[in-house]
Amino acid sequence: MLVKSVVVGLCLAGLTVPALAQGGAQPYGKGFDSWNFSRTKEQSGVTNCRAFRRVGGRDDIMAMRTDGHSYLSVRAEGRKGKFPDSIVVPLREPANGMQWNLLIQADGQRMWAILPPAAIEIIAAKGGYSMLLGGSEDRDDVNLGKSATAAWKRVKECVVDSGG
Repeated sequence: MLVKSVVVGLCLAGLTVPALAQGGAQPYGKGFDSWNFSRTKEQSGVTNCRAFRRVGGRDDIMAMRTDGHSYLSVRAEGRKGKFPDSIVVPLREPANGMQWNLLIQADGQRMWAILPPAAIEIIAAKGGYSMLLGGSEDRDDVNLGKSATAAWKRVKECVVDSGG
């Protein structure tokens, strides 16, 4: 009953449960070149370290958790569901035939792709990536800018500093 009262109270105060969950994010170091950094201790005890930026209406995220899982995320722009057989390729050529076939998921707000840390390292070095959503002709090009490699390095530092 207490939990229900707290949730109702938060809703009345204009806060939502997702907003409350995001409230646990702590800044991690000073931002640069439009990149900012945070870490969030999740209920499981795992810490999620993120590099995020908003450029031209985009919300780009590169992240890694202390359990080794890493992902890229962008606005879903209304997309919902699972997109099996999707492809992620580095944005800048030559990609040397490099691509990752994977499942991309979206919840209407965010779209994300779980990738190995080494893949995100390559994508950051190339300055971005393209997502080709399986089962559709939908494509999303994400330019991460010239400081993406330094931003990914900060994410990895955060993971180490957080016990990963």
